[in-house]
Amino acid sequence: MRSFTGLAFSAGLAAAQFVPPPPPVLLTTTKSGVLPVLPTPFNGVETLEGAIIAKGPANASYVGLGGPAQVQSGLPAATYVATLPSTAFNELTGTTVSGSISISSKQGDTGVTVSVNFANFPSVSQYGPFVYHIHDMPVPADGNCTETLGHFDVTNVGEYYPCIVGSPQNCQVGDLAGKHGAIMGTTFTASYVEDYLSTDPSSSYFVGTKSITIHTSNTTRLTCANFMLMSSGGNGSSTGNSTMTPTGTATSSTAPAVYTGAAARIVASSAVLGLAGFFAFLL
Repeated sequence: MRSFTGLAFSAGLAAAQFVPPPPPVLLTTTKSGVLPVLPTPFNGVETLEGAIIAKGPANASYVGLGGPAQVQSGLPAATYVATLPSTAFNELTGTTVSGSISISSKQGDTGVTVSVNFANFPSVSQYGPFVYHIHDMPVPADGNCTETLGHFDVTNVGEYYPCIVGSPQNCQVGDLAGKHGAIMGTTFTASYVEDYLSTDPSSSYFVGTKSITIHTSNTTRLTCANFMLMSSGGNGSSTGNSTMTPTGTATSSTAPAVYTGAAARIVASSAVLGLAGFFAFLL
């Protein structure tokens, strides 16, 4: 019985899927991180997981297909906070980045105030500089950061040409690192005014339905979290009755294989685990 059980258990483990990372693919859309649905002048650009690995040269004259981003004014009083989950989406670096980012405005403001407080980054020399962006979609319940898709890009700038700090109106609106600086240490704090984001739900620049994603230098997604409304009305500061719910933590044991950067995953299906449990019961 034990011999038969051992053979069956080995067969079950062999059925577990070793899932390698996807190979680099060619960009066929103006936005990386999304399915190829649009033609692009950038055919042949190498990408990994839909993200551009090496950007093109700086181009000060380049403007997104939708024109320059528009300054957001007359904003309501509101505060949105994205708190990073306690579990890393990608364990490639062996660390879990922690902290939060808030985006707030007072009644009638022009632009929003962005306050960033991140910590526990891995080695900068090995994985940095790190970049952070607002992504177009929220983090799903299973914490899969790849499902946040590409950067929040109202004017369809795309990612081929890098953001030029002196021309933020021509950058992707969600490219916070491009406009305000990348992360060069194991901790990072910053506070600045961002003119091209909005706390107004009626604006196409609204951040309340978006998410934040942190990447290594090769575009690997380390962690992500949804923006949550913490307060509205008043002066835009958080109130004592507000509660904060971290998002982006994987909660599903049956989630499909997740690809991130160069990290391959071994995924055992529920059927295989069930088989192992059955024969363990026979022992």
